Amino acid sequence: MKESLEIGTVIVVIYAIITTIKRFFLGNLFDKVHIENMQLLPLLLTIFIDSLGFGLVFPIFSPLIINNEGGILSPDVSLGVRGLLFGLLVASYCVGQFFGGPFLGALSDRFGRKKILAASMGLAFLSYIFSAGGLAIASLSILFFARFMTGISAGSYAVAQSSISEISTKENKAKNFGLVGMAFWTGFVIGPFLGGKLAVFGFIIPFLISALICMGNALLIFFTFKESLEEKVASKINLLHGFQQIRRAFSMPDLRGIFFVMFICCLGWGFFTEFSPVFLIRKLGFGVEQIANFYAWVGLWIAISQGFLIRPILKRFAPHRLLRMGLILMALMLPIMLFVNSNVGLFWLIPCIAFAQALIFPAAATLVSNLGPKEKQGEIMGIHNSVQWAAVALPPLFSGSFVALYPHLPITVGSFCMFIAFFVFLKFYSAFQGTTE
Repeated sequence: MKESLEIGTVIVVIYAIITTIKRFFLGNLFDKVHIENMQLLPLLLTIFIDSLGFGLVFPIFSPLIINNEGGILSPDVSLGVRGLLFGLLVASYCVGQFFGGPFLGALSDRFGRKKILAASMGLAFLSYIFSAGGLAIASLSILFFARFMTGISAGSYAVAQSSISEISTKENKAKNFGLVGMAFWTGFVIGPFLGGKLAVFGFIIPFLISALICMGNALLIFFTFKESLEEKVASKINLLHGFQQIRRAFSMPDLRGIFFVMFICCLGWGFFTEFSPVFLIRKLGFGVEQIANFYAWVGLWIAISQGFLIRPILKRFAPHRLLRMGLILMALMLPIMLFVNSNVGLFWLIPCIAFAQALIFPAAATLVSNLGPKEKQGEIMGIHNSVQWAAVALPPLFSGSFVALYPHLPITVGSFCMFIAFFVFLKFYSAFQGTTE
């Protein structure tokens, strides 16, 4: 399986590079809007970095924290405490992103996209340096601080999306937002793979390489990116804006049903993706490189599913049917992982799980967009993102110790949440059936 995973990841990387070169350099070389399209490069790289930062640590922190030997903790630390610390480290990034998105978005409305994008990349650079330093001196407090600040800097995702919307025309907006998805999932694939492979040369190496990438993008933004915001607005800067968005999400009569469904779904999906390394270490004896390959394999099949496999299905079925199909398929596929005893079985199961994931998230985003007012699409999608990140951030805050003691929980809880989301969707569907059909 190891060789297959590495080959698959190489294919994704090569495909992403070729696609980017084709779209930006060859396809538009003699186009009149070539300069405008070049504006997308630092924005897509920002989204790539934000996605990369989320998964980079999964192959690194899990063995460092969970294993008794060769880790950052004393061998005397109990397994329950190790699980708790691992969960809190993972959650610190999500919490930072939850606060950082609305905060950086408001700052960019007031001071411009370019300054905030460059500053966020500078903050990401410092955060990765602090992460490397924390590992070098075995300081958990520095690691927690660094991961939280990395999450804050990842709030630049929302700023980059706003800039892409502003520099796009009506004709190419859909294509440009398609590139956003490509950048995000390429980062999702590369993050764990890069972390696991480079960690072989030392656990600080992946963070130093990431810091260099951030600094390079900061310079690219500073010297090549043209400000996209035509009129600055003195938006109110409120660190609690994320909580306010969550409260608003569940007070909207037409949307609170689908928001609640996606909150439960992301609770389960976050639990599965964040704590899978613990299950793989305890059940299959995975090491750093194998965990990296696992995430790369998941990301590869999500990219294939979203890019190719679901396209004909999207044309034939309404989004509410796809969401219903994806939720029940995910609920049924995840428990099979409990009975997998070899890498080969995992090799064949992951594409099915990835396909279900590829059905759920695009269908949910389409439903939210269709149900929301046209004049408030940006605000509605922002609330949708906040709901998902809040759900992803919750499991590590309270469940790390339990997962360390009961490594099957990422699978069972993930499946249970999908079942609940499925039945909640069936209950709430009648409220917006007329809108979606």
